[in-house]
Amino acid sequence: MKRLGRLLRVTTLVALLLLSVVPPIAGASGGPRYIFLFIGDGMGEPQVIASDLYCRASGRGELAFPSMPVRGSITTGTAKGAVTDSAAAGTALASGYKTENGILNMDPTRTKRFVTVAMVARDRGMRVGIVTSSFMNDSTPAAFYAWSPSRTDLYDIGKQLPESGFDYFGGGGLSRRKGRKGDQKDLYEIAAARGYKVLRTAKEIPSARPGEKVLVTGSAGALHYEIDRPKGALSLADYTRLGIVLLDCSEGFFMMVEGGKIDWACHRSDTAAMVHDVAAFDDAVREALAFARDRPDETLIVVTADHETGGMSLVGGPGGEMFHAILSRQRGSNEVFDVKVAEMRKGGRASFESMLPLLTDFFGLENLSSDETEELKAAFAQSMKPKSGRTRDKEYNRLYGPYEPLTMVASRALARRAGVRWTSYGHSGASVPVYSVGPGSEQFSGELDNTDIGRALIHLLP
Repeated sequence: MKRLGRLLRVTTLVALLLLSVVPPIAGASGGPRYIFLFIGDGMGEPQVIASDLYCRASGRGELAFPSMPVRGSITTGTAKGAVTDSAAAGTALASGYKTENGILNMDPTRTKRFVTVAMVARDRGMRVGIVTSSFMNDSTPAAFYAWSPSRTDLYDIGKQLPESGFDYFGGGGLSRRKGRKGDQKDLYEIAAARGYKVLRTAKEIPSARPGEKVLVTGSAGALHYEIDRPKGALSLADYTRLGIVLLDCSEGFFMMVEGGKIDWACHRSDTAAMVHDVAAFDDAVREALAFARDRPDETLIVVTADHETGGMSLVGGPGGEMFHAILSRQRGSNEVFDVKVAEMRKGGRASFESMLPLLTDFFGLENLSSDETEELKAAFAQSMKPKSGRTRDKEYNRLYGPYEPLTMVASRALARRAGVRWTSYGHSGASVPVYSVGPGSEQFSGELDNTDIGRALIHLLP
């Protein structure tokens, strides 16, 4: 492993020299020894406000991270456009450089590679951890350890995970782990061959030890939505806590934690799932805050987002208690309802009237208005057609996006009752908040660009 470490350091140096990519100069000694970067994927200001409102009314208490003493906002555009994807945004947050959508840690021409804060931390002798509730070779986690001209090349990205030499990967599993055709060497086997202890069951996880290279996942892909998480399944906070135990050392560490399922919920206009996943993300932040209590002068915690998803807004709906009462009636993520819709379609005998009790039971939707009824009837008719038989024209895509029509209309109807509006099934160009506490946190205040985050983090590395 020492030889691997030397090789990685030489490789990074060669990349810098040949490609003329120079990271910002590190700051003087006395900066933070322990650095946490939390990224709520798709989490804009409205998502934070709605989730805080829900948590307060539920009895859980307010979100912790919005109360951090230093506050700012960041613009999220790409090298050439106003609306980013997670690859371009992750690149900016990780390296301090702009690129275009779909590209990971390379310039828009795909000829230059960028060096990330995690790579620099590794080369300076710090331990490095990557945690996510999405899959581990998804764009945001990959932005810290991989280079790729295309974010969709999941197998090649996954092969780069063990090449990084990072100390800890925890959370979601590796997607497409045997390649597009399923005929390539398993990514978990590749990681194990490179010296990683691969732990994939609850019984195996306690065997992880500090100083080992560890890949820990209790999931075949992404983690469950928090609203669907089975009893006993590890949460994002659990993986964060484990990371702290494994990474803690006198040399310090850098850990990136992504709340990836926030974005998934927002793409699907799933307000209830979103507020639960923001709360789970906040629980992970609380683990870092607990760690920092004993080392406040050595620990920097930064919480932000890569972009906003869904074009969400709050439009003066009910107060906190009613907001919670409306959303808490939803019994699971709306992906779970998709399964129920598929069962109805397969049966071939469902009518709109026979479906209504299911709608009430799952979403709590009752006493439908005439407009709600008409929208749901039209969506039900579409959902009962085979997917290949639907006319996906501009109006269809505006109403339902790429998702199950009945599920989307029901989800948005519930959201409207809670005073929430979703205007898109994709990303928006809105600025996103950044919160921070600890030494160096003053660099994350005011109006910033997403590249300022990556540059400041590299500058603050000891």
